[in-house]
Amino acid sequence: MSIVDHLAPLQGSWRGTNLLRLMPDDEYQSSAATASVGVTAVRFGSIAYTWSDGGSPQDGLLLLAGDATADGASAVWVDSFHTGPSWMTFSGGVVDGVLRLVGSYPAPPGPDWGWEIHVRPQDAVLTMHNVVPGHEPYQVVELALQPDGENDG
Repeated sequence: MSIVDHLAPLQGSWRGTNLLRLMPDDEYQSSAATASVGVTAVRFGSIAYTWSDGGSPQDGLLLLAGDATADGASAVWVDSFHTGPSWMTFSGGVVDGVLRLVGSYPAPPGPDWGWEIHVRPQDAVLTMHNVVPGHEPYQVVELALQPDGENDG
């Protein structure tokens, strides 16, 4: 099964709630969110989304390729709040119905930190997790979606 096929239940337009926290002990901040999930260039899945940080509009794009095996997927990701002026690359795959992507980013002067993105088409949820070296990963973002009336899925 391709990533496009795996994301089929999410194809269409969505509305929902974005929860964000920076540190594990922080309270989540909630904002309205939208998402559009589709197919790009026949073989690629795309998830474009919007949310806000303290009233400041934010947006992001996840472009996915490959197949839905445990290690068959790759992705690039940009987000106006999280990634700065460059994209992050990810690898991973589908385990127990969840697309699990793993990437890393520089955290000078120490070692790189990790970032995980999990996409759960079966319940229309996308989560993001920070991976600090020497610590357990912790969830930073939860994007929970519901059909917005224009949804194909």
